[in-house]
Amino acid sequence: MHAYKVHHYAAGRLLWLGLAALLMRPLGVVGATEDKFDVLQVGAETYKNVTVTTKAKNYIFILHATGMTSIKVSQLPPDLKEKLGYAAATARKPATNAAAVWVKKEIAKLDVPQIKDFRKQMEQKWRERPTATLSALGLMGPNLNWTALGIVLLLYLLVYLLYSYCCMLICRKTGNPPGVLVWLPLLKLLPMLRAAGMSGWWFLAYFVPLVNLAPLILWPLNIAKARGKSVWIGILLLLPVINLFAFLYLAFSDTAPGEEDEGPEPKVMSLQTA
Repeated sequence: MHAYKVHHYAAGRLLWLGLAALLMRPLGVVGATEDKFDVLQVGAETYKNVTVTTKAKNYIFILHATGMTSIKVSQLPPDLKEKLGYAAATARKPATNAAAVWVKKEIAKLDVPQIKDFRKQMEQKWRERPTATLSALGLMGPNLNWTALGIVLLLYLLVYLLYSYCCMLICRKTGNPPGVLVWLPLLKLLPMLRAAGMSGWWFLAYFVPLVNLAPLILWPLNIAKARGKSVWIGILLLLPVINLFAFLYLAFSDTAPGEEDEGPEPKVMSLQTA
């Protein structure tokens, strides 16, 4: 009776071990043929009565005389890898590399000089776009349109003369004669500084980085005060686009310094008796 229980227990253990080995197989290798070895030497380990139940990509699972275990494929000797079919999978890899080599050869057969020429043409077109625009306006190219160029220069001259004329009016309306300098580029800053009641040394500050911010801010405020205008006019002179209209207002408005504060002259009435 005791022997029957022992055999029954051992059979149960073997059954569970078999089921565990079956469940641990990947789905793709359930129907694979099992490999059996009397002795299997893997590194320093020796296994007897070996049955390879699972052959996965990176490991194999075996049953042996003393139990079961998994072994990494990288630990298997080369001859054992070949017997288990891993050498064939490794030998198939050069086929993929051969395909890549074939693709490279086919690409090398393409007409590369034509591709390079096309790229150069595209880069040249991108570089010539500004030139093409100016040529369309008649300002560049072999057929230079001197009429268009003359019109552009004339418009620039008219704008500069209008600006200089406004500077002259501002100087006169602040009581400072502008002189000839008001019509000259850069030098017109000297009479404009005098019109704002500022020293001529500020002229040099315009050419010093960061320092030039001081006269650029102080001049609009001082010129508005010198013209007898509100401080808001000086602030408007600091704003882009709006400063153009504020500058024209300073030049063409008729209010002189102190004129706004003057009231009408009182009339003297006399009483005459008949």
